[in-house]
Amino acid sequence: MGITACQRLRDLKMGGWPFVAFAIIAPNVFATFGMAVAHAYSAIIGEPFALGTYVIFAVLCGAASYIAVPAIQRLAIPEASPTLPLAASLGCTFSYNVTIGIPVYIEIAKLLMKAFPVGGEVLSS
Repeated sequence: MGITACQRLRDLKMGGWPFVAFAIIAPNVFATFGMAVAHAYSAIIGEPFALGTYVIFAVLCGAASYIAVPAIQRLAIPEASPTLPLAASLGCTFSYNVTIGIPVYIEIAKLLMKAFPVGGEVLSS
């Protein structure tokens, strides 16, 4: 799928800048929401999570778009072209998530842990 996405990266022009913006903004929204849910769960059970737990969960939440979309689209709409979903999800979102997203998620997790501490929570820098 990575090779296919690379070959179709130029097809992002068809979707326009709003499409590319969504491919970059969506993982941040999903990751932040995921961290908030994980932190709420941590508070409910009274068990603090480490910084790395939030970051890994954020990466998984941010990755949901490029893991699920191409497969679901092929099942739900078999006649649709996989060009844009593959190019956006693997070519744009994955690259962003790995290079910029992870450091951003670390900082968001630190802010979340500092703003809403759960008893005995460990914030390692």
